[in-house]
Amino acid sequence: MVSGLYYFLKFKNNYESGTTMTPMEVTEVANINFESVTFLATYIVPLACIDLDKERSCLMLITILLLIGWIYIKTNLFYTNPTLAIWGYHIYKISAYNSMENKKDIIVIGRKKILLHDHLRLKEIDDEIYLAK
Repeated sequence: MVSGLYYFLKFKNNYESGTTMTPMEVTEVANINFESVTFLATYIVPLACIDLDKERSCLMLITILLLIGWIYIKTNLFYTNPTLAIWGYHIYKISAYNSMENKKDIIVIGRKKILLHDHLRLKEIDDEIYLAK
């Protein structure tokens, strides 16, 4: 829990610090918050039913959770983390143009709702995944 709090504060600090990209105008927007619920229903709920009285079951639970985490990080699906929704973040898949008229299809995480034709300042987290200001 301490390491989770540390990374949340680090994430929040990165979110509140300056941006590194030029403003972009949103031309298409799709809310994909449902992916967090899908993650929760698909993986976490069934794992919660594992009998933790047996040593083998505990070992399997830890192994499965580590494997799922590793896969989500390697495939850049870490943004589907349900705790982001709890902390008030929204996840969007958008198409946007920057000042040089280059179109990009990206995933954006932000605290406020993003609407069509909004102008965003973005900070890159990873390939094609950004924080919005």
